[in-house]
Amino acid sequence: MNFFKLFLPAARPSAASNNQGSTRLSAVLFTLLIIGIFFIFYFYRAPVKAFAKESVELYGYPALFAFCWFADAVIQPIPPDVVVFGTAFGGASVWKTSVAAGIASAMGGTTGYFIGKYFGPWRFRRFFGSKLLRAGRDLFRDHGSLAIFVAGVSPIPYSAVCWIGGIYNMPLGKVVIASLISRLPRFIAVAWIADLV
Repeated sequence: MNFFKLFLPAARPSAASNNQGSTRLSAVLFTLLIIGIFFIFYFYRAPVKAFAKESVELYGYPALFAFCWFADAVIQPIPPDVVVFGTAFGGASVWKTSVAAGIASAMGGTTGYFIGKYFGPWRFRRFFGSKLLRAGRDLFRDHGSLAIFVAGVSPIPYSAVCWIGGIYNMPLGKVVIASLISRLPRFIAVAWIADLV
């Protein structure tokens, strides 16, 4: 079973070309976003660094922790990597930044797990349909920890996967362990890259 199908709406055969077009558009927009970020850092590196340094001095690790927790507890478009990168880019310790963000992210995933447990499968079915519900059940029954790990290190929405783990009553200990062993290395890499830049 394709893991990505879990997060994509079921496509009707007549809509296949529309999905292909939207996938291409998403890839082009993502590429333009990366190029735009590169140019911002290339031309405005000093002001961005000064802003990041000032933010770290004013708000520090508590703000990093709170943002990373919230970003992974609630499904929303801004990943915690942005704040982790900015914190390390602003001169904070790579190790303290990555550990604070990793623990906060795992706690956010655990919060998402409990939110999914609260909402349960019937609300999920109402929003996303029975087919996706069955696919998620099969995935979490067979590969629950692996799904959390893959979402923790990849662009797959980690918070959504944690919610689905709660919906299907995945053991909480597995969620926490898979979250920690995936999020800590990811944030170490992000903070290290920011420190090199």
